[in-house]
Amino acid sequence: MALAVKRSISEISTLPEPATIVPQITTHRLYKRIRRNACKSSGTLTSILSYVNMLEDATSNDALQILLKITDSLHFDESEFPDAIRKLVEHFQREPESAVRVKILSLFADLATETGIDGQQLIDEVIKLLKVEQSAKVISQGLIVLEKIGKSFTPSVAYINQMVFFAKVKLFSPSHNVQRHAILLLGVFVLVSDAEKESLELIGKYTDSPDARVRAQAFRSMLTLGERGVQLPPSLYPRACASLTDDYECVRREALNMVFELGVRHPEEMIKVQDSEQEVRLIDDAFGKVCSAICDLSMNIRTLAAELLGGMTMVSDEFLHQTLDKKLMSNMRKKRSLHERSAAHFASGEWSSGKKWADDAPKEVISADSVSLMASGACGALVQGLEDEFLEVRTASVNSMCKLALKNPLFAVTSLDFLVDMFNDEIEEVRLRAIYSLTAISRHIILREDQLETMLSSLEDYSVEVREGLHLMLGACKVSTKACLTLVVQKVLDVLLKYPEDRLSTFGCMQRVGQKHPEICMSITPQLLLDHPFFDSAERDVEDPAYVCVLIMLFNAAQHLPAMLSLFPETTIKHYAYLRDTMPNFVPRLAVGGDTKELNLIGSTGSRQFLETLLSNIQRAYSAPQARQALLKAAQDDLDRLAEIDPAFSGTANFTSVFFGAQLQMEQLQLAATGHSIKAPIKECLLQLIKKCLMLQNLFSNLTIDDQLLVKQMCLRASALNLVLIVKDRSQSALGPCQLLLHIASDASSFLQENTPLIADTFTSAILTKLASVGDPKPGRVYREILPIVQTAAPVVIPQINTNIKMCKARIIEPTENSYSAENVIKVTAGLIAAVPFVAELENLQQSQRQDLRLKVKYPDQNVHIIVPRKRDLKKVMTEQGESESQWRLRTKVLLSHGVWTEASTVEITICLSVKPNNELELCKPVKVHFAPKPVKRGL
Repeated sequence: MALAVKRSISEISTLPEPATIVPQITTHRLYKRIRRNACKSSGTLTSILSYVNMLEDATSNDALQILLKITDSLHFDESEFPDAIRKLVEHFQREPESAVRVKILSLFADLATETGIDGQQLIDEVIKLLKVEQSAKVISQGLIVLEKIGKSFTPSVAYINQMVFFAKVKLFSPSHNVQRHAILLLGVFVLVSDAEKESLELIGKYTDSPDARVRAQAFRSMLTLGERGVQLPPSLYPRACASLTDDYECVRREALNMVFELGVRHPEEMIKVQDSEQEVRLIDDAFGKVCSAICDLSMNIRTLAAELLGGMTMVSDEFLHQTLDKKLMSNMRKKRSLHERSAAHFASGEWSSGKKWADDAPKEVISADSVSLMASGACGALVQGLEDEFLEVRTASVNSMCKLALKNPLFAVTSLDFLVDMFNDEIEEVRLRAIYSLTAISRHIILREDQLETMLSSLEDYSVEVREGLHLMLGACKVSTKACLTLVVQKVLDVLLKYPEDRLSTFGCMQRVGQKHPEICMSITPQLLLDHPFFDSAERDVEDPAYVCVLIMLFNAAQHLPAMLSLFPETTIKHYAYLRDTMPNFVPRLAVGGDTKELNLIGSTGSRQFLETLLSNIQRAYSAPQARQALLKAAQDDLDRLAEIDPAFSGTANFTSVFFGAQLQMEQLQLAATGHSIKAPIKECLLQLIKKCLMLQNLFSNLTIDDQLLVKQMCLRASALNLVLIVKDRSQSALGPCQLLLHIASDASSFLQENTPLIADTFTSAILTKLASVGDPKPGRVYREILPIVQTAAPVVIPQINTNIKMCKARIIEPTENSYSAENVIKVTAGLIAAVPFVAELENLQQSQRQDLRLKVKYPDQNVHIIVPRKRDLKKVMTEQGESESQWRLRTKVLLSHGVWTEASTVEITICLSVKPNNELELCKPVKVHFAPKPVKRGL
């Protein structure tokens, strides 16, 4: 990597002198240069012509091996490509073996996607070679190569038309493989205007091809055209419906997608029912066809059909409700009155003579099934999906039922019983999906007592995720009667005794139950508190989790119904004050004794105004170094406190605090660079500065481009100071810090080029200009160039207030400091392993940072173990609105092991992000557990 960056810096073109113009540091195809330099170091050939020249006298087998070597390398000089392509084309024309010709075409595609070769020249060469080619295998490969080359760049309209015309010509090939790839090329590259005129109809004709692969590709290409903006006409619908009964699964799959797409695009189009004069909406008929596919023999088709049902939310109510009933309602036929039937009989002119039995019967006997507006397979389709033997089909059916219920409240009520039945499924994933689906539609339903019994029986599930999901669902739903609420409370408390680790989840459940049922809670308050109307009852233990659950529910209900406060005994009021202080996130503020006014950060105490005042004071003191540094130190404490008391400004306050801390470290190191002595060790200050820069780069999200520029400029200053101080120290190699500076400078230069309105500060402009003028960036020369700039650098610009900044942080739920205290020591035989349950919640963790998550275990002898948690242990936190976008829960086990200790000592466990090798950023304070490895007991 160092060589690649060094090369990119050496290719700098010197720009004019003004500091406002950012020097261009070339970063074109940085990854390919890194790959190329890595291959150079291994000693392999770097000239593609040296390989291609070997093909002249090689046999077919030898030529194939040479082409494979070229494919494995792909690190050649791009200036040799034209001659190499010409010689490869010549060898293609004289090569008798089709496998070698296929490999040459495949090499063209690899060159187009991996290097900067001219794609238009390759398109011309490939089409010329394929025009005289006779082998169907080679032509098929050529069509694949044309697709890859076309996707590697943006071809002009002329080249697109050239590829499309060639594909249309090859449609008439007798080879089914050639037809398939020609149709694929048409779907990807045909112009939208041409597709609507003739190409769509041309592709549609191949849905009747005798080869199943061609039929499937025809539907797939039409769907691709639809994704590109082509209007798919309803006339394609009969053709797609006919293919739903195809013998091949691949065709049925694509036809099913086409039916769904047409139904969603043209929901109000009226079509005739088969063998009838009745008309139905296209979305209704398509819904019935998709429902019928749930009875398909293939599991993949059944799963796809179950998934597609959830997207057809515009279907009529009678068709939607029919999916939950296996009996076809009234045969779905239109009933005529007696007057209409008599009028039709009179108009026919046929009268019964009475001489022949049943001579007045209808001339045409019509079967009830033939005039149904919905195929019989659609009846009970979702029920069929829920009862399928494969969990994929059941999961997809539950998801679709949830999506349809969210759009139709009446259907939500009807589907409630079916979702409740899925709580007894044998697969945990299906049970969880049913629980989350019921939580999502909870605003449309009210639970009955018989439904609650089935739900509450699942509370004793061995899976902690299922139990927490049920707690979330019970908190989201409403119950109908006092008996139902009593049943819920009693069952939740019973399960809490069996699983005490669910304490926090249970508290949250009871909190939401109280908020949603204040009137019912008021009616059972004396019963729950064991408050006798005449006799004083004994004071209950406020540390009892069951009693705390009851109080949390009643206090949250009293927030919406203040009349409940008169029912609370005096001891309950005292317990309220204690719980309000110890768990304010579960117990709301009530009008009970003392001052009930809640502090609001508005006006002169507003967080934003405080930040503005703080930054303006620092800005006014910028010209005085001592006053500025004193203000920055005081501002860090104030910002840390603001982050604790105002969660809305937590990210902004933490970002500004870390930025100020890095600025203070930088000013101290700048004094050291000018020859002054500082109090703290230079090496320690450098480590702290690098850590703060890594925090600014990795722990904060939702940064504006101005904030990103400030961070990049801060990192550039830090890397420059790092190089200067290491060269001055002369105790270690400066090659690594020099390459780091070049890499950060290249990144900053690219960022400024991409965001032209941004203006870099004088330090950044001067550094980039100096680096652009260095031809051979060796550490000594770079040091001499940047030393005067570093020594005379002006202070860093203060960041602007951005209230959208979020900081990635974690909170360890289990273990706690009390769970493994000195009285509760983890004892294990020395050398063996103790598994400690670990649960943590993470906020604002980016999707790209999941693989960087680590667990850090620090033993008393200063040994540190870094543990990589399993991917399946990290999941998004579920809320009533669905999956949280920014909150994650890590649930795993930390393995502890050590040699013999004389006494129990504390082991620190924390969660961190591995941003660089040997650089972990801690996301929370470590939790300490007492651990005691005991010696092995010897037998007698």
